[in-house]
Amino acid sequence: MLYALAMSLSAIEPGTCRTLIDFSDPDEFARWEVVNDGVMGGRSKGHIEQVGGALSFTGTINPNGGGFTSLRRTLPESAMAGARWLRIVYSGDARTYEVTLRSDARERGRRIAYRATLTPEESEGQWSLALIDLANLDTSLFGQQVDAPAFATQEAHSVGLIIADGIDGDFAMRLQRIEACA
Repeated sequence: MLYALAMSLSAIEPGTCRTLIDFSDPDEFARWEVVNDGVMGGRSKGHIEQVGGALSFTGTINPNGGGFTSLRRTLPESAMAGARWLRIVYSGDARTYEVTLRSDARERGRRIAYRATLTPEESEGQWSLALIDLANLDTSLFGQQVDAPAFATQEAHSVGLIIADGIDGDFAMRLQRIEACA
């Protein structure tokens, strides 16, 4: 089971979060790449575009084959050092999306994926706020669970989103901001 923290965002004191990603920055969009399941013979397709201060992630999932599409970007060295939580501002379409993180941890020479479901804790108008506990992430390699050390925030290499919910059809979500919180 994937974990997200089930507590109020008010439990984090103001001023303890720092912005990692903000799509109001005109240069942010160019840092992202889409990885579709075509890398393993699948037929899902994801696309990104910058729309009004947010990244729009849309496409179609085809569960025959890989059954996923994802997007990610690398992080500057030590960008997440000291973080205990991620706070993500997004809007979705009731499908299941996961945040994916990678550090220097490896299995069979490949970076381990640390994942958690985006579960809204609160809403601000059309935007949902999800709080991810970095101490309770699931670990996987090529979608299969692996035993791995706890996520080392000081070694965070990349952050991303994936949709791999096994449902055939279209999806649409928007990402506005990601913050690292102590």
